[in-house]
This record gives sequence, structure tokens and C-alpha cells, in this order.
Amino acid sequence: MTNNNQNMKYYDTIIIGGGPMGLATAAELSKSNCQTLLLERFSFINQNGSSAGLSRQFRVQYAQDYMAQLALDSIPYWEELQTKTDETLIDHVGSLWFGSPDISSQEGGIKAAMDVMDKLNIPYDPLKAADIENRFPFKNIPEDYIGFFQKDGGIINLKATQESLLSICRDAKNVDLLDNHKVTGIESLENGEIIVTANDQQFTTGKLVLSPGAYINELLKHFDLSVMVDIWEMSSAYYKKTADIKLPTWFVFQEPQDTSLFYGFPEEDWANPGYIRVAPDIPDKIIEDPSERSPFPSEKSLGYNEAWVRNHMVGLDCESTHTATCLITLSENSKELLLDTLLPSVNNHQNIIVYTGGWAAKFIPLLGKILSDLVLTGTTEYNISNFKINYKPL
Repeated sequence: MTNNNQNMKYYDTIIIGGGPMGLATAAELSKSNCQTLLLERFSFINQNGSSAGLSRQFRVQYAQDYMAQLALDSIPYWEELQTKTDETLIDHVGSLWFGSPDISSQEGGIKAAMDVMDKLNIPYDPLKAADIENRFPFKNIPEDYIGFFQKDGGIINLKATQESLLSICRDAKNVDLLDNHKVTGIESLENGEIIVTANDQQFTTGKLVLSPGAYINELLKHFDLSVMVDIWEMSSAYYKKTADIKLPTWFVFQEPQDTSLFYGFPEEDWANPGYIRVAPDIPDKIIEDPSERSPFPSEKSLGYNEAWVRNHMVGLDCESTHTATCLITLSENSKELLLDTLLPSVNNHQNIIVYTGGWAAKFIPLLGKILSDLVLTGTTEYNISNFKINYKPL
């Protein structure tokens, strides 16, 4: 690819990937003088990637203090974004964790999270099994289970969040949005110019943000690189309410971990009202390419799910009604966020910023701020030192 088109349009920044993180980054850049182009291979607010589904959990408890601090740091940015819409972006119903005190998963662990909350002075209510059954619609909880309720947790309206960010970008004079534009070429030249090709159009920039979620390696191949990630296809199901039950968001830690980790949500007025969402925290399968995703959950996962509802939940029909799948992109190593610049072997590497992976919906507006800071100044006040990417040459 060469720059033989003198009429190609120049942007200060090009963002590839118009999911929540790309939208949040463009929305933050709209506050600056940075002329920004956001490219999305599908339509905006689609169901083809990691942002499939209508809701996510918000929580501040983590087994790592830097992750908990990042969640706390995100709150002012959520509050600012909330001023831009009449839709409730986070319904703060609280977060309940319970289960075996000795179990941990990719979500963390009960005791480790309590230690971090104590360290950061995050308030929570410690609970025993009887407390959980008395306060919440669960039953048959083993006597040795413990847990806690943290009041700041809640449920994120993911669609409304993306709509708010998209509206900000559409109203901004310095942000151009192009959906249904698949990137087929990226070339970073020695002179600092970066040329991006999409739908047979070429654009040029000095700063590039890659935020394509599960599609990350399709873009990194243009730099002869890849990143080691697992793409989890995960399932969830909704169960009809048979009683007037009230739930927080919740997660249960149990053995065996490959069949007994579950989480759930309260009733949502924006997604199947009258039903409660419950999901297994295990992959239906681990895939290499997003195109391998199935829209239908595995019968095995649904079976585990329905057994949990039948044996341990109150006020729900035991047979699922609405089901779905989504993709989660996770680092093979840490299972946390991946956020870094490219390797020095790539021309202009310090101005090519990569974000992908992780259970990151709770950080959406803050990650937009961090990525925009890296674009504008090359640095950020927030601690991202733990999210370095180990690239693999092709």
C-alpha cells in the first residue's frame, strides 16, 4: 500500500472499532480540537461482538486493589455521562457475592475482594448463609457459605450507554462516524503517517486507536503481530418471575468451577421485563475467530443453569424462555484488560494504541478518557501498568 492518493482525508486520530470503548474514546476526543474518525465494520450498537446483549454488571469489588481502584475512578465519568441522557445508565441495586470462601475464579474471590475493600475503605455488609436466604430470594445455600453485599454495585444498561455515547459523537463537529466500513489495510510509514484503508477508501492520520474487541487479531496482522487471547462464547437465559422478588446483581462461587459458577441480574425494564436473567460463568466454547460464534447456547450450559435456578432460587419458573450468547475476549494470561501501544519494531508505535479484552463494561467511560488521554498527551493519570500486552510476531 502506498500513499498515491493526494485527496485522501487526513484526521488527527482514527479509531477502529465502534463498540462501547471506541464510542467512549471518540466522545472524549469530541471535547478537544482533535479531528477524529471512528470506523465500525458493522452498524453501530450491533450484536456481533463483545457488546452483544443489553446489560452488564457494575461492581467495585475485586481481588486486585488496582482493579477496584479503577472501578472507583470510573464512577465520576459514569455520573458525567448520565447527565447526557434521561435513561438510567446504572441501576444501583447493589452487588451480592456468596459461595465457598476458598473458591476463586476469573472474577476473583470472596475473601480476596473483602481484603481489598477493607484496604480501600469500600463499605460492604458481610453475610452468612442464613443472612443470604433471609435477605434475598435464594434457598438451600450450604451452611458454610459466606458472602457480602456491596451497595454501589448495579446493572449497566449497555444499549442506553452506547446510545448516549453515539449521540455525543453525532453531535460533535470534530467527529466523523462511518459504520459498515471494514478495515482491510493499515500501513504505518517511517515519516509518522498512518494510512488506513476501509471499503476501498483511504484515510490518513498520525494517531491510531485499535478497539475492535474480539476482532483484534484481524487488525494486528497488518503489523505482523497477534495477541494471545481466548474468545469465550458465553450463554445466558431469562426465567419468568412467579413471585414479586427483588434481586441485586449477584455471583456465586462454587465447586466444581467448570459447572457451578453462576451470576445474575434483577428484573430490567429495558430487557424482557417480567423475567430474570441468570447465566453460567463458564464458556460454552472457546473459539479462535468471532465468525465461529453461535447464537444458540449449548444445551449443556442451559442444563447447568436451569438446575441452579431449580435448586437455589425462589420465585422463578425453572424453564428458560429467552436465551442468547455473547463473546468475551480474555487475555490468556491475566484475564484482565489489555491496553498498550504497539512494539517499537512498528513505525510510529507510540502513537498506535491498542485496547482489547477483559470484563470491561464497568469501565466504559473511564477507558474512553484513558484512551483519549493517550492520544492527546501520550500519558494518563490512571494506573494502566498492569495491562501491558505481550505481542506475538506472526
